[in-house]
Amino acid sequence: MAASDAVDNFTNDSAMMIAWERALESKRPDALFVDPLAEALAGTKGETLSAGFGNMSQMFGFEDWAAFHKTWVAVRTRFIDDRVKECACGFKQLVNLGAGMDTRPYRLECYKAFANGSFNVDMKVVNDGKARIFERVLQAPAAHCPVHRVDLDFKDEERTLATELGSEGSAFDAAAPALFIAEGLIMYLGALGKIKLLKDVSAVAAPGSVFVLQYMDASESEVAKSTPGALDNALSKEDAARELTELGWTDFEFSKFGDERLDFARFPTGRFPPSAAFSFCVCIRREDINAEVCEDLCHGSRSA
Repeated sequence: MAASDAVDNFTNDSAMMIAWERALESKRPDALFVDPLAEALAGTKGETLSAGFGNMSQMFGFEDWAAFHKTWVAVRTRFIDDRVKECACGFKQLVNLGAGMDTRPYRLECYKAFANGSFNVDMKVVNDGKARIFERVLQAPAAHCPVHRVDLDFKDEERTLATELGSEGSAFDAAAPALFIAEGLIMYLGALGKIKLLKDVSAVAAPGSVFVLQYMDASESEVAKSTPGALDNALSKEDAARELTELGWTDFEFSKFGDERLDFARFPTGRFPPSAAFSFCVCIRREDINAEVCEDLCHGSRSA
């Protein structure tokens, strides 16, 4: 089997597109990051999918800016890289939700701080594909910390982060704070799934944990408001703050594509206002949250 066939057969489409766009950024002389594994993970579909997404620029309010999504991927990747570097010394474990083709454990030396490891959570079909690519195409590169595969469909009503991270033999320490990352995930889970994700994370997040959540805020989009079902996948800033506050999170920092923290001198501020459709929330688990509250959330998320 050719390398490209291995990628195409075992990787979902969106993951290949993101990998391709990370590979493009890595080749720039002014790259915001360098991901040496991304091009191999993009398969033959990544470039085509990326070009097709560029044709949707007007729908997202970026008329005649075909490179908007490539720029967004570069900016969001760097934003998360920086948050990981800031937090690495304070945590011994990281949980990557919807990890897809992410390669941070292999390219960021700060992952050496995660003694318990990086827990990469995604659907079995995605994890199977990534494992085959890493073995057959990339020749099993070495990571900077232990990398733990966790198979989970986030819409599953029976299996949750609590059941899978807490399984027998797991290296995850439920009593220790963790850094949680959800990149390019919650907007695919629907009206019920997006709330379930927030509850699932809260059920396993010890006090002091940090949650880096990328989400889609459609409150400023007339197109989304007029499209049936579009808002099911979205969260407004107010919705996110309310839901996460009720679940025990605090110290919220919100950013949207094009503002000071989500720019990196790449956003054309003279042409477009910052876009809430591409947003981040970073928050901290309150120190007064106790084990009983987490247990209640575990049971609640299973019955949601």
